[in-house]
Amino acid sequence: MKLNFFFDIDGTILPVGQNIPQSALKAFEKAKAEGHRLFFCTGRSPFELTDQLRDLPFDGGVFSAGAHVIVDGKTIFSRFLTSEQRAFFFDVAERFGLLWIIQSDDGSYVTQEAVDWYCEITRRVYNRSIAFKGFNIVKTFPAGKPIVKMFILSKDGLVLEARKALEGPLHSVNNTNGLPPEFAAELMGPDVTKASGIARVLTYLGEDISSTVGIGDGENDIEMIETCNLGIAMGNACGSLKEKADFVTADIQDDGLARAMEYAMSISFLK
Repeated sequence: MKLNFFFDIDGTILPVGQNIPQSALKAFEKAKAEGHRLFFCTGRSPFELTDQLRDLPFDGGVFSAGAHVIVDGKTIFSRFLTSEQRAFFFDVAERFGLLWIIQSDDGSYVTQEAVDWYCEITRRVYNRSIAFKGFNIVKTFPAGKPIVKMFILSKDGLVLEARKALEGPLHSVNNTNGLPPEFAAELMGPDVTKASGIARVLTYLGEDISSTVGIGDGENDIEMIETCNLGIAMGNACGSLKEKADFVTADIQDDGLARAMEYAMSISFLK
């Protein structure tokens, strides 16, 4: 069976603040040579891919946690916040003093304060720096720009409280970067998930869920690996994802992604 692989990026393909492991690059080449398809399945927007990620032999991706879907270079789905959802978000953000990174239709926008805090908290957790290359640094989000997805931050640890206030008109999940949930989260429209994005890819391709393999490391990957026929958690994944996975591979720094792909391509059948 030719497989459709769906990969989270941060913590799965890409170690925080480092390059993609060589073993993963070789595994991608092998999978493509055998006729399998490779897709990102990430909270990042397509504008937030590094040069190394763009150079991968991928067939597209589920971006912005399902709000933007690309197959073979063609955008097959985009979902933007309504004017009501947009006003609601900024009202709650102001009330809780939230910082934000906002994905739009032409790139991502962020305040300098949010950049400084994101870098600070990332250094605390991983002892590494993160580059914000290609991001638009602004004082306020441009009034005429559509919103695809938000990444919210709080210096005061109020993200969990803010998420309760935001739930309903919007939908939130723990952030993909492994930052403490009281300090960071991802936010999107209520009907947008990685699982819904995967379904759109399959519909476009005319293929069945039986062809799918999902590989991730974070709590926001649970829907992905539960939806895919074979769900794989990285060795460095959170405990809740490992509990849901069909298979747990090695750590990202121990050739975990290559081992996961080899497992998926070698088993005689999928459930």
